Amino acid sequence: MSLNIQKIRKKFKGFPTYLKHWVFTFKGGTTLFCLLILLIFPIITQNPYFLGIFVLAMIYSIFAASWDFLAGFSGQVSFGHAIFFGLSAYGVSATLVFYNFTWWGALLVGVSIAVITGFIVGIICLRLKGPYLALGTMVIAIMLMDLFKIGQLKDYLWGDEGIINVPPLSSSSTVVYYTILLFMIITIIVLIQITKSNIGTIFKSIRDDETGAEASGINTTKYKVIAFMISSAFAGLAGGFYAMYIRSVGPLIFQPLYSFYVLIMAALGGIATISGSALGAFVFIFLSEVLRDMNQIDPTNTLLTAFSNPAFIFSVLLIIIIRFVSGGILKPALERLKEVWDILLGR
Repeated sequence: MSLNIQKIRKKFKGFPTYLKHWVFTFKGGTTLFCLLILLIFPIITQNPYFLGIFVLAMIYSIFAASWDFLAGFSGQVSFGHAIFFGLSAYGVSATLVFYNFTWWGALLVGVSIAVITGFIVGIICLRLKGPYLALGTMVIAIMLMDLFKIGQLKDYLWGDEGIINVPPLSSSSTVVYYTILLFMIITIIVLIQITKSNIGTIFKSIRDDETGAEASGINTTKYKVIAFMISSAFAGLAGGFYAMYIRSVGPLIFQPLYSFYVLIMAALGGIATISGSALGAFVFIFLSEVLRDMNQIDPTNTLLTAFSNPAFIFSVLLIIIIRFVSGGILKPALERLKEVWDILLGR
């Protein structure tokens, strides 16, 4: 016990030095610069439209990081991650509208539902690997979408209309912004630390060679379920915030498109990076807004409308990334930026 305490003390004793060194690295400086931009943005503008774009990007950053943790670090690729996102959104909406919970109490309920579902889905999909696992999770999401649409179950699952008039997290857009920013930062830090811990090493060993991990005595069944539960918790967190931001939830939240979008976000930033997935979410949301504005330039122009369709553009983008930049855009972009920085400093 005393040995463990000494190790912890030693680790924290060296933390200020490590932090000081990290701040003056290119990666550390870039990270702090991005955080500074996010922190001062509400001071620069109080425009609800621009704040809303950033809030949505931060929500999707949490969602994308949760998917990247599951697929990138434990090798469990899911095409139905909207399961956890959607069920948490429904849980948060129901507790806020019908039971008058506080937002944090409702969020706790939503995340709990997501974690329990992650445990169940993890067990159901235990024997599935590779494309079969991905398709299995997608089928579960489609089943949930159809189940929530059934008119006969409207008294229990709210039917096609879903739940509307969900209370917002706060009446102040600035409070909403900073609250979600805080949770996004915590999410990224926690997930990165998990990947660097002993359990993170186990997840990566299962991803790289499941048979070898089993041969070395690792209970792969146990750890794959744990990975599903951790990932679903953060996907549920994103789903809860999404419901409070959109102020409604319906069966279409389970559609494969949401799971497809989160895959693109992770691919944009680089799979198995966590922070790259968060960056990918921002790129995704900003690009979506640009495409939407293009659609509004001339709605009668069918060619412009077709080629500015987000689903089409992001599908093409995914193909390009897989073919030419399989590691995502974050690493090569940072490398080029660092080269420019070194040139400016005369290194």
